[in-house]
Amino acid sequence: MIPWQTNALRGPNRWSGRSVLELYLPPEVAFRSAPPLARLIEPLVDFLDSGRFTTTHPESISSARSVLDRLGATAQAQATWAEAWLRIAQWMSAMSGVPVVWLEPAESLASDDDCESQWVLPLEMEEELLACKCFSLAHEWIEACQRAETYPIASKFRELFDYADDIRLGPSSRAILDAAKARGIPSYRLTSGSLCQLGEGKYQRRIWTAETDATSAIGESIASDKDLTKRLLRNVGVPIPLGRLVTSPQDAWAAALEVGLPVVVKPKDANHQRGISIELTQQDEVMKAYDWAIEDGQTGHVMVEQFARGQHHRLLVVGDRMVAASRGHFETVTGDGRSSIEQLVGILNQDPRRGEAYTDPLGVLKLDAAAKIELSKQGLTVDSIPEPHREVLIRRTGDLTTDCTDEVHPQTAAQAVLAAQVVGLDVAGLDVLAEDISAPLAPQRGAVVEVNAGPSLSCHVAPMFGNPQPVGEAIVEMLFPASSSWAIPIHGLLAPTYDEPCKNQVQSWMQEQTAKGLTPASVVPGSIQIQDQCIDLEDCDTRTRALAALGNPRVEILLVVLSPRDLLGHGLPVWRLDELRLVDGTIESIRASGTEEVFRVLRNAMPPKAQPKWLYGT
Repeated sequence: MIPWQTNALRGPNRWSGRSVLELYLPPEVAFRSAPPLARLIEPLVDFLDSGRFTTTHPESISSARSVLDRLGATAQAQATWAEAWLRIAQWMSAMSGVPVVWLEPAESLASDDDCESQWVLPLEMEEELLACKCFSLAHEWIEACQRAETYPIASKFRELFDYADDIRLGPSSRAILDAAKARGIPSYRLTSGSLCQLGEGKYQRRIWTAETDATSAIGESIASDKDLTKRLLRNVGVPIPLGRLVTSPQDAWAAALEVGLPVVVKPKDANHQRGISIELTQQDEVMKAYDWAIEDGQTGHVMVEQFARGQHHRLLVVGDRMVAASRGHFETVTGDGRSSIEQLVGILNQDPRRGEAYTDPLGVLKLDAAAKIELSKQGLTVDSIPEPHREVLIRRTGDLTTDCTDEVHPQTAAQAVLAAQVVGLDVAGLDVLAEDISAPLAPQRGAVVEVNAGPSLSCHVAPMFGNPQPVGEAIVEMLFPASSSWAIPIHGLLAPTYDEPCKNQVQSWMQEQTAKGLTPASVVPGSIQIQDQCIDLEDCDTRTRALAALGNPRVEILLVVLSPRDLLGHGLPVWRLDELRLVDGTIESIRASGTEEVFRVLRNAMPPKAQPKWLYGT
């Protein structure tokens, strides 16, 4: 087993302006010969060419292929373990959905505490645990090639994909943060979940997937109450199916007769299509659907409502406009005269695009109670063997796969906005049933059947068919209109030690900013100071203290005291510096200690126009 350890640099560092995971190797391992590059590369190229996988980023395949292409250009040369390990880890990272930059292995920056020199493999990262997983799988792959053993690439990649799905932000959050980044708006992940901060200090906003800090709790509560939602929509003239809450299978059948067949039976607080049965006309179907709604919807509250004809559509409303629409598809299998419906569904589920992960483009098709009800309407069971070429409907509410934004009738788009507003949501996903989304709803017996808070943006960001829509941009524009501010000035004070001259310079800076009428904050070893208030954060590192200051809604300008040793060992604690100051004697101290690499860290953190000349040795 190869001995190795890692170190996370969170923020600009000597390698890059992005976070990097460093993997350390002793020289005798780093320069050991790796298996022939052709043996390492060819199976990975074949895997890419097969297309039997799904990815989480539109550039994953091209990025992964470029890594192999660059390796292939030197395939005649003998690669070292360090080189091979880093490149295969980069390939894994690209395939997991994290873009990669071609960084080179290098000798570590030896310090007084180091007992021997080591070599460093730098991998740009999004999440530390995911980068570690990429290194681990890359090591497994090289070891397998060295022993000429078969390696299960497909199953290992699926393991990586599922791990990335657990660790990374989801596609909705990433779409918003990518849009913020494109506008230069800083963002920070606040938890291991989906809570993120956009902007800084007094300008900050927060999101939780597709919910914002302006999303009304009352609106969320209304949206989860389907009966109340329908009543409010009906009051403002938005087409809805009539229906009511029911208390038993017998009451469900009575309600079906009241509103008129066919009907839909679903949980009162249905989401993600759980527990829903559609277009029911028979008493036994309705009564079974009641039990299924309770079981799959995990609720005791069930609704029966009119069946609205047509396909399932999802309309996304952001603020005062509809910004995207997606259409679902019916889930079907086609008979071959030999296989049962259960077997045909099993074959369908072998599609690598299907899975249980949130980021899988298609879900696993299940022969649940709702599917069995649908089959019974066609005179079939799961054991039936349909004749060749017969198309069998399994589920009417399949995944949203096709962008149809440009098809939506203007009246329907306006009704979608009105529905979101009357419920009280700034971001809403409306489930609409319509045979023709380009025509008004009412004449075709179409309807808005649900209004969802915090809708998934996946179907709009990366549809299987049609054009992606700029939904992240729309949400960022709502949070930060073009004329608004989002970032506060961040100053750095570089000092070898936090001594009296450094403390005096911090206090002088704080007084200077207060005199300008600003609310300043300073981050120093052990604490942060907001105007005259000192907040003890002795148990936190510099990055945590800096994020605390940037998350304070009063702060208008920030100063961070920076230690050269801390910068080299952990990276910059903030994502940028707008201005950099020095305590007297700092440059001489850095040169005397041989830590000039700290200048590269600072150059990666500052825009070129803000960089002082001494960063380049003059």
